[in-house]
Amino acid sequence: MSLGEYSLSFPITVEFGNGTSERTGEVIAAKGWETALVVTDQGIRAAGILDGVEASLEAEGIDYEIYDDVEPNPTTAMVHDALETLEAGEFDVVVAVGGGSVIDTAKCATLLKTNSGDLSEYEVNVPEDVTSGSIENHTHPLITIPTTAGTGSEVDYWAVITAPDRKFKMAIGQPPLYPDGPYLGADVSLVDPELTASLPPRQTAATGFDAFSHALENHVAAGAPELVKPYTRHVMGLVPEYLPEAYESGAMEAREQLLFGSHMAGFCENFAGFGAIHSLAEVTGGMYPEIPHGEAIAVFTPPVMRYNLEAYPARYAEVAEAMGVDTSGLSETEAAHEAVAAVESLIDEVDLPSSLSELGVEEDDLREIAEKSMETIEIHDNPREADAEDLLDVARDAY
Repeated sequence: MSLGEYSLSFPITVEFGNGTSERTGEVIAAKGWETALVVTDQGIRAAGILDGVEASLEAEGIDYEIYDDVEPNPTTAMVHDALETLEAGEFDVVVAVGGGSVIDTAKCATLLKTNSGDLSEYEVNVPEDVTSGSIENHTHPLITIPTTAGTGSEVDYWAVITAPDRKFKMAIGQPPLYPDGPYLGADVSLVDPELTASLPPRQTAATGFDAFSHALENHVAAGAPELVKPYTRHVMGLVPEYLPEAYESGAMEAREQLLFGSHMAGFCENFAGFGAIHSLAEVTGGMYPEIPHGEAIAVFTPPVMRYNLEAYPARYAEVAEAMGVDTSGLSETEAAHEAVAAVESLIDEVDLPSSLSELGVEEDDLREIAEKSMETIEIHDNPREADAEDLLDVARDAY
């Protein structure tokens, strides 16, 4: 089997481990930076999660301000609000402390700090958009510190921002297109499992399943390079093993493993595509911003798997094996269906929703969800080709 071609560029410096967030000030000082804007949300600030970061900044004499107005499913208006704060001060670096919403907001604010135009000009909808080089200048320096084990946004080249006028989640992003080229993302990521300790059970479940879905879709994606397969297999085994424990007891060992899995899947996102799960979930979230992203992902995962495995059973048989399912004596198609059953069991074990009706989605909106999903970048990497009617059938299965 030919391994095909791929390119690898990963210019982000990563430190993983308990307590690494307390080195923020030290890292900033080592880079010669003197001032920082900390971007976060009010819940993180109120929970005291920033305390160690702030102490480290103060210990190194770094002047800083805190912007804490980020909310879930961030909008273009939130990005511009954060950008105004960034432009109002002489900040050498932005420090994003939070989940995907916080980190994506910070990424896009640092993008617009050094690149002109409206955020929508950097939206990617087709593969050609990714390689167009629309991000011409290096973004403003950014350090990412994740507080959830789910999105992997701390190390990927992408952000998702809602355009309220379109009720649509825009995918913004660009990898380095040449050595030392500009990209959307961090300069440094400090990945500290201790910061996930206070994550409530429901968010633990939703974000953890999101990490699983990243590995799943990256593994089966059209043209996924062999480079990512050892990582995706590991994550697909790790999440089912540790997510129930993290959800039920919040045990630190389980949380550490989940953040490692999320972080590893985030790395894979840079080199492999997604698929219909993320297309449908992102569109649903754009139309229903109150729905947590990970919960929408959970609802769409089994129906999309059922659709795709008809054409690519071998890929989903690999999913079953990665999840620890005994597939001996089974055909590829039988093993693929066992993968769907294992995923449904995991969803049930951590009390995630299993239908769109549970999430409050109106049945009359299914066609619009299907049609809008054809406008997303993710659909182009789905292993099995799909049109709006196919996606409508999947959405009905999810309903």
